[in-house]
Amino acid sequence: MWTVNKRYLNGDHFIKQRQFTNQFELRPVDKIILQDKDPDYKVLDFTVNTFNDSHISYHHKTIGGYSAGKLRRYQDMIDFHISKEMQKFATAVNKAGSLQQIDSIVEGMKVINMLNTKYLITNPGSGPIVNRSALGHAWFVNDYKIVPNADAEIAALYSFNPKEEAIIDKQFENQLNDRAFNPDANAIIRLETYEPNRLVYKTQAQSEQLAVFSEIYYPKGWKVTIDGKEAQHFRANYILRSMIVPAGNHTIEFTFNPDSFRTGTNISLITSILLMLLFAGAIGFIVRKEIKK
Repeated sequence: MWTVNKRYLNGDHFIKQRQFTNQFELRPVDKIILQDKDPDYKVLDFTVNTFNDSHISYHHKTIGGYSAGKLRRYQDMIDFHISKEMQKFATAVNKAGSLQQIDSIVEGMKVINMLNTKYLITNPGSGPIVNRSALGHAWFVNDYKIVPNADAEIAALYSFNPKEEAIIDKQFENQLNDRAFNPDANAIIRLETYEPNRLVYKTQAQSEQLAVFSEIYYPKGWKVTIDGKEAQHFRANYILRSMIVPAGNHTIEFTFNPDSFRTGTNISLITSILLMLLFAGAIGFIVRKEIKK
């Protein structure tokens, strides 16, 4: 087996650490962006093959990159919205003559903005375009629209204002229960802690609010609590998370803790213990047999 495997994994497939890290050498634009201490901004790089190049992910969180395990819903967003918004931006920015015109162009990129795309890279040798229309880590919306299915949900994103409205699939209608939300100009929702498997938000509002989070909705593992008590969240805008936040000051915590992983870990532990017991028992049986002899 070793001789066969060596045909596919041999000395030619290993490089020095320096050679590896040189592939990810910081560009001037990366150095500027990395000065931002925001825990969870995202970057869109127009200077590479956005959805087939993962180098940018070495330094930044990006709405592009490549993964063979990409969620189907996210690929839908690329095909229906993100790619089209990128094309419009690339065409329009070449004609724009001022920062105000660029800001106007970026404001119309609804999906890119709701993904909190704070920096747009158009030239690796200079500073990025700062997207002042990026919606941040999370925000409260004043209204929501119930749509009958996933097709209607993704189509509705062409003509909505993500800052003011959320698009909700009918399957989550019971969680909303025909609620109406009163706008609170002083309401606050802020990301306090970011880790890949744990996000903590602080909220403050005078009345019950509907929050949208710029994070991908994936129910098979992500759980949420409010002040340590289990809560419910649901999908909004085809791929994002949303939930009802009660009035007052609260701490919201999202954690990735899939039941399947816990179950698998427990099964693995139990079987490992059983194997060790069987092994110990077999050794004991052999020793006892030899002593009798």
